[in-house]
Amino acid sequence: MVATEAQARVNFYLGVCLALVCAAMLILNLTRGDFILSGALGLLVLVVVIDLCAFVKKKRLPISIPIVLFLLGAVIVLSVWRAGVEVGFYAFPTLIGAFLVQPGRFAVWYSLGLTIAVAGTVATVGADAPMAIRLGLALLLCLTFLWFAAKRITEAQDQLENSVFLDPLTGCFNRRHLARVSETQDLRTAALILFDLDYFKSVNDTFGHPTGDFVLRSVTALVRQQLSDGDLFFRIGGEEFLVLRLNPEKGTTRALAEQCRQALDTSRILATRRVTATFSCADFDGRAEMEPVLGQADVALLKAKRAGRNRVV
Repeated sequence: MVATEAQARVNFYLGVCLALVCAAMLILNLTRGDFILSGALGLLVLVVVIDLCAFVKKKRLPISIPIVLFLLGAVIVLSVWRAGVEVGFYAFPTLIGAFLVQPGRFAVWYSLGLTIAVAGTVATVGADAPMAIRLGLALLLCLTFLWFAAKRITEAQDQLENSVFLDPLTGCFNRRHLARVSETQDLRTAALILFDLDYFKSVNDTFGHPTGDFVLRSVTALVRQQLSDGDLFFRIGGEEFLVLRLNPEKGTTRALAEQCRQALDTSRILATRRVTATFSCADFDGRAEMEPVLGQADVALLKAKRAGRNRVV
């Protein structure tokens, strides 16, 4: 959520800069009497301003960013055609902007297409093949550096997200990600499974914390084998776990909990003692908030522990 808002702000500031530069170029071309290029620049400024107004009003952009980029590329090519080959150098900041506002494959293909279009126009208009080749190679070099930088940034973002939203010991999602899912997903048809390892403290006291960590990792791996692709697995406490099912078939959540309980009960994680867990299930039943449902499951889990543990309620 934070990353999305930051990206939106970057897009907004770049849009403001683009509108100001294009407005200045519009005035310049009007003074030169080039009304065709002025009209193209005016259209681009209008499109950008419409999107900026929508952003300020927190509405969906009426004109998508790829369309704006295609229009900008067309204006640059038209400018090269009408104003001269030196305008082709505006392709460099455009390549950078494409990777900033629309990262990924689109930016690569867009930049490659713009490079070919600008270099081809320079060769045609200026009849200067060596200049077109030098400009094209420079743009390709810029594109290569941008692609490499974007890839490294994406890798760094993935690593940062993993460190923020994953439990380092078990690889499960953590409470922070649970809060994010609660804010971004429709939970009205969801269900959850809450479970707690039985007498886990005695494992640490008897065998030591390294063995306790081994048990937690083993339990995580065993339970994960029982889950479906759409199930989200969280570690929300020391030995407390939660499975969130966003759209399960009716009646399958309790069966899944029992399947997990049996898998743990019959496992041989430790040779000298059984590792078991107590489970509780709760359906959202149209409720959109996580806390009431989690509280319901927590109360049921406490009752199950008092009734003897190693069971599903």
